[in-house]
Amino acid sequence: MEQELTLLVRRAQKVHLRGGPTEQVVERAAYGILAWLHDTGPLRPSALAAHFHLDASTISRQVASLEQAGLITREADTEDRRAFRLRLTERGRSVLTTTRAERRGVVRELLQSWSPEDLASFASLLAAFNAGLDKHLASDPHSAEGSQR
Repeated sequence: MEQELTLLVRRAQKVHLRGGPTEQVVERAAYGILAWLHDTGPLRPSALAAHFHLDASTISRQVASLEQAGLITREADTEDRRAFRLRLTERGRSVLTTTRAERRGVVRELLQSWSPEDLASFASLLAAFNAGLDKHLASDPHSAEGSQR
């Protein structure tokens, strides 16, 4: 199982997807941040770091790159004027929408021969595995989130 997971991660990282015919490649980390901001709304960088189990400096570098590309922007945090939240720009939303459709198309193509029962089982087991992994990372003193406690 560990070997299959290793293969999955390696192969998934090789799938470079574009945000449209003329857009730059959207890397895994950038896609994750764009998708999370889209799905949850504007967030502080610290909330992104906690969600992705990363330290603040790693998120800062990724955020700077996304800002420079015009995919996200900062806005004042209404709860704390000293802080800011990150939100998608219209360009970021467009790039995410196109990239998400492409990613879903790849998954759909890979799973097209699976039965509905196998798809439901796989989705359920994968969700349970990811939930367990999140729980493990949250309690691991060596992870970025665990070490910030």
